[in-house]
Amino acid sequence: QCEMLFSSLHYLHKRAGMVQVTSSIPVTQQNSEAEGADAFSLRTRDIATDICRQAKKIDTLIESLPGASVAEGDQEEEFQELNRANEQATAELQQADQQARALRDRLSMILKDIADKSGKN
Repeated sequence: QCEMLFSSLHYLHKRAGMVQVTSSIPVTQQNSEAEGADAFSLRTRDIATDICRQAKKIDTLIESLPGASVAEGDQEEEFQELNRANEQATAELQQADQQARALRDRLSMILKDIADKSGKN
């Protein structure tokens, strides 16, 4: 979208003909790259149509975002619920980590005992 806007502005800047707006300020230099009035008018209509089409696409994308139509209070409640679920998952993960470390330590001790007994025979 940014490229489209940039190229549209570049076109309008480079291809616009100089037009006298008031009689007190004359046009002193014409734009050598300017297009004819009809071609320029047609192209500017195309640019406006493209910009409107892109704006509609952006609006559609925004409307499809999750929670875009949910009230702020409902979003806060959902956030709190997700936060509680996250805290519970963290606690379960920490418990599983402690159990895994305890099993690792126990296995380490058993393997060390086996190695010690094997070395004595």
